[in-house]
Amino acid sequence: MSLAVGGAAAAQAVTTQSNFNTNVPRFQQSHYWEYQNKTTSSASEVRFSSIGGGYTMNVKAQNGANGNQYSEQTAISTGSTRSIPNSTPSGTATRLIVTNNTWTTVQVNVTGWFKTN
Repeated sequence: MSLAVGGAAAAQAVTTQSNFNTNVPRFQQSHYWEYQNKTTSSASEVRFSSIGGGYTMNVKAQNGANGNQYSEQTAISTGSTRSIPNSTPSGTATRLIVTNNTWTTVQVNVTGWFKTN
C-alpha cells in the first residue's frame, strides 16, 4: 500500500500495515500521514525500520473529526515497534503525526510501517 503525504486523501479502513519512506521536517515540525478510518478500539502502531542519522522520532495520533491529539510516544528509535494511544472512535478518520526533536536541524529520512487500526 502506498503512502499519501500531505494534502487530502480518501479515508479507508486500515488494520494492515502501510509502508512509508519519507522525510520528517527539521526543528520538530509535524509530518502528517494520511487519514484512515479507525475500525477497532485498538491502539495504532508504528515501526521505524530505519531513521537517518541516528535520530529518534515522536509519534501521536489525531482524531480527524474533532482534532483531538492523544498521548505522544517519544524517543522512538530504529528497529522499534510502538503502540500509539489512539482514542478515536471506530468509524472515525484518524491519522498519525510524526516529529523529530526540537533541535534537529536537518530533514530526517524514515522508513517502516504504520497501521491506525
